[in-house]
Amino acid sequence: MHSQPSLQKIQSLLHGYRSLRQKYRSSRLNNSSLVAALLLIGSTVLSPLVAAIDYSNPYLRHGARHAHSAYGGHMWFRPHISGASRIVIDLSDQMAYFYKGRRLAGMSPVSTGKAGYRTPTGNFRISEKKYSHRSNLYGHYISRRGYVMRSNVDVRRHRKPRGSVFRGASMDYMMRINGPVTMHAGRVPGYPDSHGCIRLPWHMAKVFYRHARVGTRVSVVH
Repeated sequence: MHSQPSLQKIQSLLHGYRSLRQKYRSSRLNNSSLVAALLLIGSTVLSPLVAAIDYSNPYLRHGARHAHSAYGGHMWFRPHISGASRIVIDLSDQMAYFYKGRRLAGMSPVSTGKAGYRTPTGNFRISEKKYSHRSNLYGHYISRRGYVMRSNVDVRRHRKPRGSVFRGASMDYMMRINGPVTMHAGRVPGYPDSHGCIRLPWHMAKVFYRHARVGTRVSVVH
């Protein structure tokens, strides 16, 4: 036979119930406020205006091991080889070959000029090197807050939207070889995709930059 609960126990249970209900209501209110805030923030962050990004492929900055696997092994460099440096860019193979003396010291995939922006062939020399560089012709029109208003623009062809500023495309480890044509770090999708420059994966651009001096010969061939 069960004894009846005391009045004090019933009052204690009711008090606990009211406390839990109040906490639940507060929690719902706080959660609703949080969701509303997140939606407000998300409507701004996830708007069609996206922040300007120079490298869409994360592996471009992940170092040699990751880059090596990403390109199927067609990327390596042997720094111990000595001799005068010379670089050959093969447009047909979309490859760059780094020679020291008569020996091949390294190789890397590249992406050269697409249709309408073909990379010129010929024999050149590196005339300038700059670790951090931005294009003054190609890039994005962005808002004052840094959101892209128009991407992949050519300042000579595309009108700047009202209230925007031009942000040149990033060209890290830039090595100038022929006027506006340079070698630099960038997206290498496996086919010609640039506006005439010679893009290398970020890690290999860093290696080539380290071993090539101003005056190094660069031959661009088919």
